[in-house]
Amino acid sequence: MVWDFWALRPESLHQVSFLFSDRGIPDGHRHMNGYGSHTFKLINAKDEPIYCKFHYKTDQGIRNLTVEEANRLSAEDPDYGIHDLYEAIANGNYPS
Repeated sequence: MVWDFWALRPESLHQVSFLFSDRGIPDGHRHMNGYGSHTFKLINAKDEPIYCKFHYKTDQGIRNLTVEEANRLSAEDPDYGIHDLYEAIANGNYPS
């Protein structure tokens, strides 16, 4: 069923290629880029509408988990990504 969706929705190709690449499982929230899927309508200083999409690029670098690491963490600490983010902030290592 999921393959039907991907085959019929070519706009999903970018995300699917990330999913099945070495970048498929990010090592927490700090080590991944974020891409908004929606376009936003904003109003500029001249009161004119402009359209934008948000991309968040990590300064911490891309880091990923192997399938084995992800399986282990999902059993031991399902909230690993949240814990990593909270600990980093508590230590003054703010994501950017």
